Amino acid sequence: MIDFKNKLNKIIEIITIKNVSYLSVVLNLASIILGIVYIVKPLYSFLWDVFGVILLISLFVNLLLVYLNLDKINNSNRLGKRTSLLCYFYLVFMIFAMLSLMSGNLSTSVTYSNEGIENFGAYLTTYFSYFGILVFGFFIGLIDIKNIKNKNFWVFKKRFEGIKSTEIIRAKEILYKIFLILSRVIFIIGIIFAINVLFGVFEIMTTGIVLFTPQFGTFFSFIFLANTIIYLKLKLKKKKWNPKKYYRTAFIGILISGICMMPFFLTHSIVFNAEKRFIEMFGQDWREQIPVEVNNYFLQTTFSIPGYFLGIPPKISNIEEQTLFYEGEGINLYFDAYMPLNRGRNLPGENSTIIRIHGGGWVSGDKGHMNMMQMNKYFAAQGYIVFDIQYGLFDGGMPFVDPSTPDYNKGDFNIDDMMRHLGIFTIYLAEHANEYGAKLDSVFVSGGSSGGHLASAMALAIASGNYTDIFSQNLTIKGLIPFYPANGQMVYFGIDGKEEFKNPEKLIEEDSPPCLIFQGTHDILNYFSITNNFRNTYLAEGNYECAILWMLLGGHASDFYFSGYYNQIFLYYMERFLYFYH
Repeated sequence: MIDFKNKLNKIIEIITIKNVSYLSVVLNLASIILGIVYIVKPLYSFLWDVFGVILLISLFVNLLLVYLNLDKINNSNRLGKRTSLLCYFYLVFMIFAMLSLMSGNLSTSVTYSNEGIENFGAYLTTYFSYFGILVFGFFIGLIDIKNIKNKNFWVFKKRFEGIKSTEIIRAKEILYKIFLILSRVIFIIGIIFAINVLFGVFEIMTTGIVLFTPQFGTFFSFIFLANTIIYLKLKLKKKKWNPKKYYRTAFIGILISGICMMPFFLTHSIVFNAEKRFIEMFGQDWREQIPVEVNNYFLQTTFSIPGYFLGIPPKISNIEEQTLFYEGEGINLYFDAYMPLNRGRNLPGENSTIIRIHGGGWVSGDKGHMNMMQMNKYFAAQGYIVFDIQYGLFDGGMPFVDPSTPDYNKGDFNIDDMMRHLGIFTIYLAEHANEYGAKLDSVFVSGGSSGGHLASAMALAIASGNYTDIFSQNLTIKGLIPFYPANGQMVYFGIDGKEEFKNPEKLIEEDSPPCLIFQGTHDILNYFSITNNFRNTYLAEGNYECAILWMLLGGHASDFYFSGYYNQIFLYYMERFLYFYH
């Protein structure tokens, strides 16, 4: 009876591996083919929604197959040993590939060049990582299918009997220990990241965790899941492990992975909230109000999974870099201009102007690669004239200031000075608008963090008409788009200024320009109460044209990854907001 049960269990295990192997081969092949099609023609199609689901299932199935292989492959023969090593290599490769997908797509987002050759390294990194994961998974599945009836290829030992340490080749002992230590470190990092996703408690300690954890959560989910498998198998390989400890560790690893995926799973709720806000502002039929020919220039879906992994290709625009608009007070201030290729003819933006103000806590940061360049290119390609500008920074000698921040625009500047510098740009713009084809009667102001604060103060001050000594009155502000605005937070940096400039909600009036705000619910650097207070002031003044798009579990700078779910969703609504009010 016992022999019968053992044979039955072996048959079930073989059938399971066989099914997963076939599924892995089919899904990986489909993801490879669809990935090539997406790269060649990234325009939206319903097929991409299907592709996204197939891709995610492929990655999880690959990890499941590798786990089963490492559990059941016979390492006593050459083929089994090589296949086991291939499985370990796949897990390590997946960890590095996920990191490479992030870095490759980020690199593409922060270059001035429109030429593909300039971004060759970034594209190569992204595509090699993406297709590498799928090709490896495909071949592991083929190996299993080919050897499914090979009894020498499989061994069905008890999971916790382990392997004696003498069976581990001594020459590889050091390498084994290094991998085990690294795996344990990554496991601990995973726990920290998971806690941060849920509670955001580590945002006070480092902005690095803030930037990466929520918006890159799907990448980290696969990294930590692959690492969990490595950790479990390495521990079993060295010595016996009791079942409780094994399953407890496996559960924690799966839980970490699941938590990191939570921002992805919550995208539907984010979109649902955004839809409600747009219905309140523009009516139930707001989509029908946008002509088809205009809508064709916009994102056709709120979130594309293939875009998340393979990136959204940067749009092409004319770029004029490093134009000086102010020299004085010991500083030089420059701007970059992004313009449509055909001077905006027959494009949705119709040469409306967007002024973009970088963040950095009023003490650091810069235009260009530090201020969402791909966003600037994106809207220039839609017919907007985008100006990415500098302003004088407070040189407080703070140790955490970004070293890439230029020195030529630092000084003992307060908020009033910064507003004056922004005003100087508006005067310059009014004098040179024709050179860029920029419309001054349709201007939007946008920025993130401290740039979001300055954008709010600037837009509202101009719209009020009470600061003609600072700003050109030739500009008509049609809208304001602050990202996690840091209103009032400059006091923690020891920076002073007029009360209404430090807290721009004091400038809000009944006829203040419409406002669309990006805000993460877990942004502890700029508490969401700041954004709530800003919108509530709009409502108190009888102005209902202000909406907050809440990014669930999003931390500070959650728009940093252009292809991320947070930025994709906001971009979908931002481009339509601009169209309605331009």
